[in-house]
Order: sequence, then C-alpha cells, then structure tokens
Amino acid sequence: MYNTKYECRYNKDEVFLDTDNVTEDEKDIVRDTLYREDLIYIFEIKKDDEFDIFNTKFTDLYNKLKDCLELKECMKTAAAKFISEDEETGLCILYSYDYMYVTHLCVSEYLDTGSISLDNIEKMNKILK
Repeated sequence: MYNTKYECRYNKDEVFLDTDNVTEDEKDIVRDTLYREDLIYIFEIKKDDEFDIFNTKFTDLYNKLKDCLELKECMKTAAAKFISEDEETGLCILYSYDYMYVTHLCVSEYLDTGSISLDNIEKMNKILK
C-alpha cells in the first residue's frame, strides 16, 4: 500500500556527477522523471494499474493520516496555498514535486512509529513557508 522504506531520489544532489555534461534543463527533465518514479515506488503502483488504483491508495493513506495532528496542520497549510480548506487536497499538494521528499519522510515515520519527530515536522513547516 505504501512503501515506508523507500528513499526519494529526485531531490538528491548525488543524482548527477560533477563530470556529467548536462544542462540545467536536462537536469530538470531527469529530476522530473525521478520524481514520477519515486511516486510510483512510494505508492507501490504497478505499470498496469489504473489511475483509479492510485486514487484508492491515496484515499486509504489520507484515512490513515487524518488523525495525525501535525500532518493535519501541514495539510491545511498546503491547501490554503490554493484557497482551499480541504485536508485531502492539502495532502495531494504535499505530494507535489516541491514537498514530496519531506512529506514522505514524515508520513513514513508516522506509519512506522505512530509519531513524527520534531526535526521532520520542522523540515515540513520550513518548506511550507
């Protein structure tokens, strides 16, 4: 359902070597591709899965997270960026390119332990500003 052990790659500096001869535009394309792959691996989506499967998995995840006060606040903050108060919309936003690497850390920690470290919540709040 959700791979808490997976580490996002799209945001890592190690994706490119100093000797790589790539433009910034090419780096953006590679990072975007890695982001999409990271999302697929996090939600354990198979190539032949329908889009409805992702929606179901996402709704199931929201139902597991909706009682986590720290994540609830982050969802509200993210939704407010798009003039919404809907927490599920906020969770969708938290899985966008700019936030997913920290969101995944927080969600994984919560699913594995039932809580989120202050350090990870501070990282989330920092990128949401």
